Amino acid sequence: MRWNRYVLPVTAIQIIHEIEALPAEEQRVVLNSLQERLEAKSVAGEVRYADFDQAVRVADRIFTERAELFQKLAQ
Repeated sequence: MRWNRYVLPVTAIQIIHEIEALPAEEQRVVLNSLQERLEAKSVAGEVRYADFDQAVRVADRIFTERAELFQKLAQ
């Protein structure tokens, strides 16, 4: 393949079609890599806050799942 110094714009849908045309194993490699990059970018580049209801649900789950630990810490 010969590279040219001129690059044509590619749309997201064109990229998706290219990925879909890959063999299944190569699709997994591409998608896993993309997922890792998105997760790293999300963690590194943004601070997310839970609203009150989310915080209450998470706290309830943590205290329920770790009740024994919290009892030991309270002693």
